[in-house]
Amino acid sequence: MEKERLLAWLLEEENPSVHYFTLRDIVGLAEDDAQLNEAHSRIMMHGPVLEILALQSAAGWWGNADSMIVPMYTSTAWQVILLAELGASLDDRIMKAVDLVFSQTQAEDGSFPRLEGRFVKHQPMDLFCNDALISFGLAGVGVSLQDGRMNRALKFLAHTLVSGDYGCRFNDEGEPCAWGVVKGLRVFSVIKEADRTELMQKAIQTGAEYLFDQVLAKIDFSQKEGNPFSKHWFRLGFPRSYQSDVLQTAFVLTKLGYGKDSRLQPTIDFIANKQLTAGGWALEETWNKLTVPFTKPSKVKPNKWITWQAYFVLTKSGRI
Repeated sequence: MEKERLLAWLLEEENPSVHYFTLRDIVGLAEDDAQLNEAHSRIMMHGPVLEILALQSAAGWWGNADSMIVPMYTSTAWQVILLAELGASLDDRIMKAVDLVFSQTQAEDGSFPRLEGRFVKHQPMDLFCNDALISFGLAGVGVSLQDGRMNRALKFLAHTLVSGDYGCRFNDEGEPCAWGVVKGLRVFSVIKEADRTELMQKAIQTGAEYLFDQVLAKIDFSQKEGNPFSKHWFRLGFPRSYQSDVLQTAFVLTKLGYGKDSRLQPTIDFIANKQLTAGGWALEETWNKLTVPFTKPSKVKPNKWITWQAYFVLTKSGRI
């Protein structure tokens, strides 16, 4: 599938989210472009966003009124994350969920810790991936940076990344968590560059340099000899849970302006080489449970969720 056919395929309206993301991030339509705004509005009226919202309770929660975080994948915080992945817009229904997530899960320092059982946070980087996932969901659906709750979340993420202390007690022997760093950077990648504070910029630089300390396409962040990094890293997935992979990492770094950085090129080579013979890229992993099934892995069929991200990386890096 050559470049032009691939782009035309991504722009089909059958998948409103990918259609919108492609117009915005690959075609590059202006924020006030009528076609782009119309495409964005379609996300709320067709497909999985509409189905997910139909399952929401009148009070604003999904699955469990007593916890916004558990059960994993089906509770309220996870639905907000998923809505952000799909490009949903902040309306009254989603705002109800946002208010519940903030009021029931956010700590005073801006983090979103588990407050019971073995998952209690002892230090900022413990389950930082969870803090970043929830923050991504909230920022991704359009919570204003002027909202003090969102501001606290972003400051927590930024201070943790700037610290350079990335050890998580849930990682093997408390080793640094590269997944968490990627997740944190991803939150800042959805913040417009003009709106990023000096602290955010410093967090981006510190986190990116940590990732670039390794050859990402051959990553082994483990400090213990003979303990290689998870194989999840090399499988292209969407949506991603706590794990990160080479595509998500390259996508985030590219959105943050590192697309043509020489240190990212081996990773982009790795992604380019995973293109299917027929064109496009396959979805190799997804969440264990989707509230509304809208995609499934296949090693042989091109997947729009994966392909638009790979196409974005290759385009912004000057490969196509």
